[in-house]
Amino acid sequence: MNVHRFICKRLLMMIPIVIGVSFLIFVIIDMIPGDPGSNLLGAGARQEDIDMLNEELGYNLPLMQRYGKYMYDAIFRLDLGKSYATKKPVLTEIGNRLPVSLRVAFNAILFSLVFGVPLGVLSAVKQNTVFDRVPTGLALLLAAQPAFLIGLVLMLIFSLWLGWFPANGIASWKSYVMPMIALGLPYGGRQLRFTRSSMLETIRQDYVRTARAKGATERMVIWKHAMKNALLPVITVAGNSFGILIGGAIATETLFGLPGLGSFIVSGIKQKDVPVVTGGIIVFAVVFSFVILAVDLSYAFVDPRIRAKYSGRGR
Repeated sequence: MNVHRFICKRLLMMIPIVIGVSFLIFVIIDMIPGDPGSNLLGAGARQEDIDMLNEELGYNLPLMQRYGKYMYDAIFRLDLGKSYATKKPVLTEIGNRLPVSLRVAFNAILFSLVFGVPLGVLSAVKQNTVFDRVPTGLALLLAAQPAFLIGLVLMLIFSLWLGWFPANGIASWKSYVMPMIALGLPYGGRQLRFTRSSMLETIRQDYVRTARAKGATERMVIWKHAMKNALLPVITVAGNSFGILIGGAIATETLFGLPGLGSFIVSGIKQKDVPVVTGGIIVFAVVFSFVILAVDLSYAFVDPRIRAKYSGRGR
């Protein structure tokens, strides 16, 4: 399979994904009790004012008519609408918030890999020793902890007691340190477990025993022969985790006061702000699709068999 054909095929698959996700979000939001006018004007507003605002926002139109108009503007004009609450273009708001979520997610995944992969390899190589039991127990403990709980502990120690990092907001690179650790530690525990399981399965393969029989050093056997094949499931987990963290780190963004995409979507759900929620979910779906595409392509750099298949030499 040619790599360009594969990429084009995956890009074309994003079209039904975006349409399906956007329609599902439209239906779900429409089923939520209430309307934007009541949420924006408050409980004491007059019904005629609420009806007038809903009419102005176009919310009184039938669901399919609203959805068709929205998708027409989104596809042909690249316009995701304006927020009901702020009257600002949703695409502009997302453009300001998405980089924050991307930085937090990238830092967290990078931290989890630096933390989890080496310990996972060590745990597999030193199976049933103290170097295995301690990292495995640590991984189980960290994977069971919610990120916001770790964030509260970090905030208490490093912000309130020591004053090393700011507790909320984005002032400098220091503002990303505690969210990175709070999100990275639980995922690092998962990476440790996946790396250990993958390495244990790989080092028992025949080609690893053959490399040892030919006199290769243990370091070369582990890092040159076994590690490449063991990395495939690790890459999959890291890619899926990164995609989830982009829009799913809502509690952490709220805890540290980060203006990210997750908190933006949540605020839109509370106000039944259809353009905000739909636009945010569409962008999240597109970014997630690109992340999964990048994960699939990265397999080719790890496994020569997959690289040959992409280049067409595997026929």
